[in-house]
Amino acid sequence: MPSRAETRTLLVSLQGIGNNILALPLASALSRRDGALVDMLVLSPRAAALLRRHAAVGGVIAAGGRRLALIPALRSKRYREAVFAFPCGAKSLILAAAAGIRRRLGIFHPSLGSAGALLTRRAAYRHGLHDLEHNAFVAELAGADWDLARDWPPFRPADGDVEAARQFLIGRGADPEALFVGLHPGCDESFLEKRWPERGFASLAKTLYETRGLASVVFDGPAEPGAGRRIARLAGTPVYPMDGWGDLAGALGMLAFCELFVSGDSGLMNLAAAAGVPTLAIFGPSAPARTRPFGDAHRVVAPDRPCRPCHGIEAYRGCLHPAHPCLEDVPLENVAALAGEMLMR
Repeated sequence: MPSRAETRTLLVSLQGIGNNILALPLASALSRRDGALVDMLVLSPRAAALLRRHAAVGGVIAAGGRRLALIPALRSKRYREAVFAFPCGAKSLILAAAAGIRRRLGIFHPSLGSAGALLTRRAAYRHGLHDLEHNAFVAELAGADWDLARDWPPFRPADGDVEAARQFLIGRGADPEALFVGLHPGCDESFLEKRWPERGFASLAKTLYETRGLASVVFDGPAEPGAGRRIARLAGTPVYPMDGWGDLAGALGMLAFCELFVSGDSGLMNLAAAAGVPTLAIFGPSAPARTRPFGDAHRVVAPDRPCRPCHGIEAYRGCLHPAHPCLEDVPLENVAALAGEMLMR
């Protein structure tokens, strides 16, 4: 069994929660290689409790906004290597080098600039690949056995989280023996262009209830306060907002009750796919090729606009159109038709 005491590898994923989840098969590969648990360095404190539940992860360090303050603590751990999940940024490389971690492995992308020289072993970025596929190249660099059939999906909810979600549904008057459609109307609050309009989610909830008899649960967390209540009012059918209830482990427990999950490009989209729930993702500015829900059970719908995708690895420069029309162009009919196809399987 992997040992916590022998952890000497730091897996760096200073990106969003979705990227942290996509790094977990890499954590498994590194843990098998060493016979030891892997520590993870991530950005969001919200992700830490969830990631610690993964079988290959020992400690989780959440950087938040204090990256430079972490240098003494990272030095004290005496990590023998830092492995950078894709994508990584220049600041991540600089931090690992400043912490005295001599072996640094990852994917070189031109956006790294001169900081790319801090990678002691590197593989080339390949346009059009999924982040999981790039992480496979990182595993190869590290001499680790990549086994996606074994390591994805990486999560199953704990019994306690499922029971907490069951009690939440009972408390809202919902039937806990039913299956639901999970709806996630949000994303990073600094990237609002990724959000399909709430009226679209409301119309979808109404359509799926009237045609399939499925009620909806809205996964509305800290970044989208009140969204679930607004969707419920607009739908006029059984819709149960989580309204900030629970943490990411609670969301994982609630996913056990979902027959389908519909979301924009977000961390919860990746969490649903990582829990094995068929996921329908609505993409706008970002490129599905890189971060779409991974696996044959999932689907993507996106607007047919010549200007998209306009967001890649580099910093997002914002929509060129003042009205931000991208996701306004995704009609309910397209989303509902795909959702219906997925529910018939």
